[in-house]
Amino acid sequence: MKSVKIILKTILCVGLILLFSKSWQLSTDGFRLDKLKSSLTDKNIAIDKSLKIDEILDQKFKYLSKGCQTYVFVSEDNDYVIKFVRFHRYKIPLWLTVLDFFEAYKTKRQSYKDKLLKDSLQSYNIANNFLKDETATIYVHLNRTSCFNNKLEIKDRFHRKYLIDLDRSGFIIQKKVKTFENVLDINKHNEIELKRLASSFIDTTFSIYKKGFINDDYNCVKNSGIIDNRVIHTDLGSFLKKDEMVNKDIFKNEMIRFMRNFKKWSDKNAPFLSNYIDEEIKQKTVNL
Repeated sequence: MKSVKIILKTILCVGLILLFSKSWQLSTDGFRLDKLKSSLTDKNIAIDKSLKIDEILDQKFKYLSKGCQTYVFVSEDNDYVIKFVRFHRYKIPLWLTVLDFFEAYKTKRQSYKDKLLKDSLQSYNIANNFLKDETATIYVHLNRTSCFNNKLEIKDRFHRKYLIDLDRSGFIIQKKVKTFENVLDINKHNEIELKRLASSFIDTTFSIYKKGFINDDYNCVKNSGIIDNRVIHTDLGSFLKKDEMVNKDIFKNEMIRFMRNFKKWSDKNAPFLSNYIDEEIKQKTVNL
């Protein structure tokens, strides 16, 4: 009987610890500095002074949100966001590294993580080198460097301060935008504005695809934004080079595929817009 009580108390304690740990993770979005530690190689680079990176980073940033691939912080002037790459998601769990009898699975899992990292970094570079206008991207830093002389002060959700070594971090600087999903919801009864937003989104996507790239993101509504009255793609982690985009049929099919998520929103909230989207894509691709 005594042993049963001990077991029950042990289970209760473990359960409470796990519950507290999970609650803390949810309340902080799991943010920790060690998750930002870059495993990338050193590279000597010079910063383009015309980008005014020093001016942007000469202010404090506070926590905004967590994405699949990054933690996002917003600047004091509310004009910019800095997205730190969550490098921990590209590593296999610690428990798996110490279990030798899972070697085959461990190797397979690490290969998957390595490919995921490679694809993500490639996508960030595509956005930085070819799609700045379509993504409001200002600067991408993906290697360990020695070009920054200061550390960036950030605050987490509980306003705790951290100093980030930018030379040892992977990060992206973008202009801050209004979220596309929120603007759509605000205007879901405004037919004229919804059509304008849809046309803008199609124009931006068309521009990206015309350059020979696609966005493999399945949630285009959530991961887009509006700046200067124009819709852009804000999530930079899913761009792919696709040489087949010179083929008119492939181009059109890729446009339609990407817009499926948008049409799910319109089917639910503004059914007339779905037909409008189809017609706009048809008109945009007819003369390819």
